[in-house]
Amino acid sequence: MRTSPRRIGLLGGITWHSTLVYERLLHEGVAAAIPDRTADLVIRHYDFGDVGQSQHAGDWVGLARTFAQDARWLVDGGAEAIIICANTMHVAASSVQAAVDVPVIHMIDETAKAIKAQGLDTVALLGTGFTMRMPFYRERMAANGVTVLVPEEPALEQVHQLVYSKLTHGIVEDEGRALVRDATARLVERGAQGVIAGCTEIPMVLTADDVDIPYFDSLEIHAAAALEFCLS
Repeated sequence: MRTSPRRIGLLGGITWHSTLVYERLLHEGVAAAIPDRTADLVIRHYDFGDVGQSQHAGDWVGLARTFAQDARWLVDGGAEAIIICANTMHVAASSVQAAVDVPVIHMIDETAKAIKAQGLDTVALLGTGFTMRMPFYRERMAANGVTVLVPEEPALEQVHQLVYSKLTHGIVEDEGRALVRDATARLVERGAQGVIAGCTEIPMVLTADDVDIPYFDSLEIHAAAALEFCLS
């Protein structure tokens, strides 16, 4: 057994709500495994206002450049692996990996492993409009043998607006819960065998207790993979 954890670099949240969950899960996991220890982390936490503006402007190249630069900064700070703490910003994962010589623990790959471990191959995906519309997520899932289904319009845009106008600000309302549950039910009717909480804020309005199918919390799955690295 390790006597101290390996250092992990976090490219933050991208909202502070989910970053805090990552930190808590890593600290609790290390503390449970190694007496008198907690996680060893270096964190680059972003101003969500800046990131959100760049996303909506379509400046993915600029964001990827920033994330790659910041990943190098985390490695200079001693990080032995990097995690990008957001589904949408995994659009920059290949740029981040190309910039550093340590592993980038990939959220989509880890979520796909969890899905395949339950013998499933078709799942619902709920996340930001970027994650649901852009090809990077479904192509990475397909490479892992998983097909993802996303809501049809206007529900897709409604879920996107819920994330950016409410959840990123920590606002959770019954209306938002009902919207996400209804979107999930419609995807199950289309053949989804499980559902991915494919935005780190989605668990604020949809949990495993809300559905009768396997539920894959991408944040928890990702954090568990990072914890495994910490302790390896």
